[in-house]
Amino acid sequence: MLNNNRNISLPDQIALYRGRRGFTQQDLADKLSVSKQTISNWETGLKNPRMGAIQKMAELFGITVSELIDGSEEQKFSFEMVNIPLYGTISAGVLSEVEGINSDNVKIISLPLAMFSRPYNSNKLFAMKVNGSSMDKVIQHDEVIIAKQVEFENYKDGDIVIFSHDNQYSLKRYRPNEIEGAILFKAESHDPAFKDIVVMSDTDYNVKIHGKVIYYGTTL
Repeated sequence: MLNNNRNISLPDQIALYRGRRGFTQQDLADKLSVSKQTISNWETGLKNPRMGAIQKMAELFGITVSELIDGSEEQKFSFEMVNIPLYGTISAGVLSEVEGINSDNVKIISLPLAMFSRPYNSNKLFAMKVNGSSMDKVIQHDEVIIAKQVEFENYKDGDIVIFSHDNQYSLKRYRPNEIEGAILFKAESHDPAFKDIVVMSDTDYNVKIHGKVIYYGTTL
């Protein structure tokens, strides 16, 4: 679910675009035939400019009146937040159980939508905290990952995925074509003690891929 957690105010917009054009408050005041104090009052929100002044400022700034009042589409996008459920920890090592999460104890993290390189359906996103170092050439222990759920046929060779085998879970590199008759979930660690996980295609155990990693980072 997307939330506009920050309003774009007209005072902020005036100060922003004035600065972008390299105008001082006195410069803008001179161009609008008003006092410097008037510009200061507009930028602090003490007074609101009349529509005629807004139209004139938009012309001076080289933008539309709508962009000055409401913000550009780029600005609106950067202020939008996406809420993502944090589903506990995921092992980056041996297969292990995942702690139970329900609607009563799930945590939510909020990130700017602009962090993502493309639009995603937020209902398909979830986050987990990494426990282990089997992927530390790419993802470190204790980092937070965000994964996207997709249809099984849309997972690609090379995706980093969260998968389960016989109801136990791990984080690995998906390599479905590297071993004939098997799916390889590859470790990428500086420590050779971490081993790949190989699941034979004729196994009776259930293998599921729950999401591919689209973002990872460290929380401070």
